[in-house]
Amino acid sequence: MSESRVNQFVNSLRERQAKDAQDDPAAGAAPSTRSDEGTSGVGRPIFDPQMLSKLGQLEIISSTVVDGFLSGKHRSTHKGGCTDFAEFRPYSQGDDIRQLDWRHYAKCDRYYVKRFDDETNLQALLIADASGSMQFGMSTVTKWHYAQMATACLGHLLLRQRDSVGLAVVGETLRNYVRPLPRASQLARVLNVLENTQASGESALGTSLLELTGRLKRRGMVMLLSDCFGEVAQLKHVLQQFRARGHDVMVFQILAPEELTFPFRRESFFQDLELPRRIQVSPNAIRKQYLAEFQAFQDELRASMTDAGVDFITMTTDQDIGETLARYLRRRAALKSTATARIRT
Repeated sequence: MSESRVNQFVNSLRERQAKDAQDDPAAGAAPSTRSDEGTSGVGRPIFDPQMLSKLGQLEIISSTVVDGFLSGKHRSTHKGGCTDFAEFRPYSQGDDIRQLDWRHYAKCDRYYVKRFDDETNLQALLIADASGSMQFGMSTVTKWHYAQMATACLGHLLLRQRDSVGLAVVGETLRNYVRPLPRASQLARVLNVLENTQASGESALGTSLLELTGRLKRRGMVMLLSDCFGEVAQLKHVLQQFRARGHDVMVFQILAPEELTFPFRRESFFQDLELPRRIQVSPNAIRKQYLAEFQAFQDELRASMTDAGVDFITMTTDQDIGETLARYLRRRAALKSTATARIRT
């Protein structure tokens, strides 16, 4: 898709959103204060045509069974007549004899009917962390701006698949919520909320996510974009609740390169982005301890996400979003294909 066509597409979505807001004021989400994004994010769009070109025709396929109503890309809880084999079921009076499997009859001398997985649309909820720590960005865009761009890309891919897409902006509490819908104009609503939200305040990821556990009435997909700073055990507990409800959960951890390498040399003042406090630090004196503790945090987080059955990926703001998401989605699709092949054999 060319840049000019993408721009036309985005503009048309915004026009549709304005029209829908006039027709149905309750359909739009109330925006919060507009973000200034800091020096590293000023003037940069969150919906970049170059990112979309790198994603190409990739798809986001659920690794779990989902509930839906439209024809889509994902396995459904309902059994139908598509091409993906599900199971054999003993023949019952009244079954269509055209569904009998004669090869299976030849093996076991009993009548069996083939059942197939129907395909369905997905209900996906994109959760963007807008707490104060997401404001950080030095050599690159801020983590919040990076999360905005990644959320826009994922929303575009899902809507292109005719899936329902919703958005939740979280911080200390649930700050904004756009219920999942499969409309083409839904992307404009998502973009509007993202563009008009400023990352600020304390992080209470576990508490704010807990408010969302009952919002998705059907099994679907949950995508969290956050730096995941906070209580790992609490985050794991809440994500396990999403998994227990049958949702496919993905966590995109977004970090700045400076958080990984701690390249600071001079004695400096470090400002807390979530609380009004400032401390003077000698980087050379604490670098070794900082890197060890940060690595321990990352190891604990990754292990907890694995235990919770969550798909986890770390992204840094100096990475190209399009290329990073494309690699991840290809790897995810390959793993799903391998798992499906093993089940069938």
